[in-house]
Amino acid sequence: MLITNTIISAIGMILLPLVAGYFIAKKFKQSFKAFRKLFIAGALTFIASQVLHIPFLYGLTALFDNGTLPSPPESWNVIFNAIMLGLLAGIFEETARYILFKYIIKNSHTWEDGITIGLGHGGIEAILLGILSITTLIQMIAMQDPTALSALGLPADQLELAKTQVAAYWAQSAVILFFGFVERISAICLHIGLSVFVMYSIVSGQRKWFWFAIIWHAFVDALAVYLYPKITVGTNVVFATFGLEVLVAVLAVGLLAYAIRLRNNFPVEIEAKGN
Repeated sequence: MLITNTIISAIGMILLPLVAGYFIAKKFKQSFKAFRKLFIAGALTFIASQVLHIPFLYGLTALFDNGTLPSPPESWNVIFNAIMLGLLAGIFEETARYILFKYIIKNSHTWEDGITIGLGHGGIEAILLGILSITTLIQMIAMQDPTALSALGLPADQLELAKTQVAAYWAQSAVILFFGFVERISAICLHIGLSVFVMYSIVSGQRKWFWFAIIWHAFVDALAVYLYPKITVGTNVVFATFGLEVLVAVLAVGLLAYAIRLRNNFPVEIEAKGN
C-alpha cells in the first residue's frame, strides 16, 4: 500500500502543474509558445533562488555549529529555526521573482503573466519533489535487503543510523504520503499568489506589496516548520498532519483569492500591452 500511494502521489505531483498549465493557458487564450516561455521563466527563477538559498543555509548552519555565530538557547531552537528558515525562503524566492519581473521580463507584466510565472515557480518544485519521491522509494526498496546496506561499507554507527531511517520510512502511514500531493496544491496556489503580489509591486510602484509577499511567504513556511515537529510526536499523526495541511491550504488559497481580486488593479495600459 505504501509503495502504491507513493507512486500515485509522486505522479500527481508531476502531472499537477502540467494539467493546471493546460487549463490556465486555455483560459487566458495563451499560445503554447507564450505559455512555455513564462512557465519556464518561473521554473528557472525557482531553481536560481535555490542555487543561492541552499548553499547559504549550509554556510549559515556551519557558522552556528562552529560558534562563529551565537546559538539561541536550546528551548528557543524550534522557534528560532522556524523564523530563520521561513524568512530566508521568503527573501530568496521573492527577491528572485522581483529581479525576474523588474530586469528580465520587462514586457510581461500582465496579471495573467504573473499567474503563469507563479505556476512555473511552484510547478517545477512539485515536479522535482515528485521525482525525488520516486527516487527515494527505489532506494528504500533496495535497502530493505540487509546485505544491500552492508555492501555500502558504512561505519557501524552510520550503518545503524541508515537501518533506522529505512525502518522509519517503511513504518510511516501510507495515508500520509497523499498529503505530499495535497501540500503541492497549496504550495502552487501560494506561489501563484506571491508572484502576482511581487509583480503588482512593480506595476503599481508600491514596494509594500513586495515586502508583504516576503512576510507572507516567511509566515507560512515558519508556521509549517514550527508545527511539524510537534505533530509528529503525537498519538494521531495522520489527523494532526491533515490539520496542518488544512491550515496551510487556507493561508495559500486565501492569498490566491486576494491576488485574483488584484486583477482589476493592474493598470489598463499594461493589460492592453500584454494582450
